[in-house]
Amino acid sequence: MRLLVCFALVIYGAAASAEVTCDQLGNIAFATQQMRDQGYSLPVVHDELEKLQTNNKFSAAEMTRIKDVADQAFKGGGRAPLEILQECKEKARR
Repeated sequence: MRLLVCFALVIYGAAASAEVTCDQLGNIAFATQQMRDQGYSLPVVHDELEKLQTNNKFSAAEMTRIKDVADQAFKGGGRAPLEILQECKEKARR
């Protein structure tokens, strides 16, 4: 339960800036993996993400990006949160 609260704080902290940053995406990926490891299901993660969308905190494109990061982190796929963060920062520099 404590992890779910931490994830909510990460998500709502992300919402405070109005535009998702690379650090926030990395934190979302990390929190998603932690939730997975604690036994939470992907639909629970998606429910938390939906709260952002219903509050209109992010654009549709940003929500798609956030959901993609959460899905990648949850399913593993060989991409660690640090890799997600580094890839995002690399793209931002270009």
